Amino acid sequence: MTTKNNVVKMPNAKHFEFGDLNLQLKLDGKSILAIEKRLDESLMGLFINGNGGMRLPATNKLLIVLQGANQTSRVRDEDLVNAFGKYIEGGNTTNELFTIIQELLDEAGFFGKEKADKETTSGESLDSEVIESDLL
Repeated sequence: MTTKNNVVKMPNAKHFEFGDLNLQLKLDGKSILAIEKRLDESLMGLFINGNGGMRLPATNKLLIVLQGANQTSRVRDEDLVNAFGKYIEGGNTTNELFTIIQELLDEAGFFGKEKADKETTSGESLDSEVIESDLL
């Protein structure tokens, strides 16, 4: 188990202090497949209900996502359960945990990537006044 006093920074990973654990979180292809296999559903299925609305998954499923995204070695399920207890006792909420996981999904591209360059148009607008000489 990696404690707060023994932190190894992983490149391109999100650092997250969870109870008495320092987790390095990253959703890569291998971790996504492992999480989905363990949950027996897609990661997006955790957060979107059958009608396309957002939902908050069960806390144990959030912990499974943390376990799968964790790049820190030797963190067992039991360690995560104990850390979750300390996380809640420390005044944190499951909604805050949900937000962390949403950020991971966003960084992994689950919600699409913003285009750096927005599409350009010819400069014409449906709202602009048409001048007859422009039509020739």
